[in-house]
Amino acid sequence: MPHVNRQKPQARQPRSKSVKNSEDYELYIMRHGKAAPRGPAYSDDAKRPLTPQGIKDLQEVSRGLIRLGVEVDWIVSSPLVRARETAQIVAESFTPRAPVEITEALNPGAAAEALLAFLAKHSARKSTLLIGHEPDLSKLACQLIGANPDAGLALKKSGCCLITFPDLPQLFQGHLLWWLTPRVLRRMA
Repeated sequence: MPHVNRQKPQARQPRSKSVKNSEDYELYIMRHGKAAPRGPAYSDDAKRPLTPQGIKDLQEVSRGLIRLGVEVDWIVSSPLVRARETAQIVAESFTPRAPVEITEALNPGAAAEALLAFLAKHSARKSTLLIGHEPDLSKLACQLIGANPDAGLALKKSGCCLITFPDLPQLFQGHLLWWLTPRVLRRMA
C-alpha cells in the first residue's frame, strides 16, 4: 500500500517580491466587516459601526491576508464608520502599520473614474487596499477586469480580491488573481 501523507496542507506561498514585476500595481479590494443593522439605533447609515463579531472576524481575516503574503503601501477607505473601522483593524495587522487615507471616492454610489483619478494622484504607491461597500466594489472590480457587471461576482462582508495592472489601475486593464471569501481567509489565519 502506498504511503499517504496525512499532514495538514500548507498555505500556498505568496509570490516572492523579487519575482513580481516591479512595475505591477496590486489593487486589493475589500468589503467592510459586519456592521450594526440599520434601524432606529442608527438612523444615519453612515454612522453604523462594526459589530463585536465583525471586529473578531476582521482580525482573523487580517491574519489570513498576512499569511497570503499581502503587503500594501497604504489603505484607502470610504468615510463611512464601518469602513473606517475596518481599515484601522486591517492596518494594525501589517508590520509596519499601513497608513490609512479616507476618500469620498469610495462613498456608496461614487463613480469609478473618481477613484481612479484619486489613485493616479498617488502614483508612487504600487500596492493599495481599498475598503468600501457593495454593490459598488463588485461593480468596480468588474469594470477593472472587463467583466460583465452581472457576472455574479460579489464581495461578502470582509471578503477581498486582488487585481493587478501593468501600471496604474485603469478600466478594462486589470487581471484578477484571486477572489476570496471571509471564511477562506479566516481559515488561512
